[in-house]
Amino acid sequence: MMGFFLLFALSGCAVAVGALGTLGSGVAGGAEYFTSTPVAKTVSYDYDRVKKALLVTLCKMVIDVEKVKKIENGEKIFATADDLEVVIKLKKITSKLTRIEIKAGEGMVKRDEATATEIVQRTTKAAAKLIT
Repeated sequence: MMGFFLLFALSGCAVAVGALGTLGSGVAGGAEYFTSTPVAKTVSYDYDRVKKALLVTLCKMVIDVEKVKKIENGEKIFATADDLEVVIKLKKITSKLTRIEIKAGEGMVKRDEATATEIVQRTTKAAAKLIT
């Protein structure tokens, strides 16, 4: 756990972690209009490890978490970067498997599958490197 906080402190993302902790459930989603198929991947890491890796990834990519909503077996995270809106679903499948689904786009029509794919790839790499 100490490695997680140290990693955030060293990367300049400690504020993002604190802010995410204060975001509550019950927040209505503003980006529910995304209808395209999300970029998705199931990874062989526990939920907490993947969430930490995702937050590090978003911070390094300068993508700001706006709100978090609790969903069954996980969370839905709403984030933005300039005109880009990102919706991320993290779901615990088992104690050692977590599913990541990401939709990214500008407005209601333009999708950005490349950015969603990059977030998934970087999150997976970060999860592998995290010290637990």
